[in-house]
Amino acid sequence: MSSLHATAASFLAAFDNLSASEHISLRAPTCSHIFAPASLNPPPPKTNTAFAEHVTKLGAIIKHFPVTAKEIHVNEAGRQITIWATGVPEFREEVKGKKIDGEEGGWEYMGEYIFVLDVDEDGKIKRILEFLDSKNTMRLLEMVKKARENLAATSTTDTKEEKKEIGF
Repeated sequence: MSSLHATAASFLAAFDNLSASEHISLRAPTCSHIFAPASLNPPPPKTNTAFAEHVTKLGAIIKHFPVTAKEIHVNEAGRQITIWATGVPEFREEVKGKKIDGEEGGWEYMGEYIFVLDVDEDGKIKRILEFLDSKNTMRLLEMVKKARENLAATSTTDTKEEKKEIGF
């Protein structure tokens, strides 16, 4: 397995437990994480610090988010990795509540993703372009919103404000 294939495997593995430290350990200090397509109105590119905060906040409502490669393509000369993957978040039981989208349950989700990773000569990821599954991401954002509302409802008043962020 080439070092770029190993980087791809480590990148995907970091999603399983939403480990901010695992994600950041793979990245160059100036790494930029870009979400696309523009039709989703994604946030601006995330720095390592912003991405670590994002992953940590997701960890409050999602126990695991395994991302499984369907295909991995490595361009050794260009030091670039392209990953076509699926992701299946496992929401924490305490944030599910009874209904989502007006249905009992409704917490099942699978999205597709394309990651393009640019890797420097030291083996660190310097740029991540993440294409999200447009249709399904809208459903995931609703699930995240509902989970955060459910969490806030069970939290103390002091922590409700920090639970309000929705989306990416």
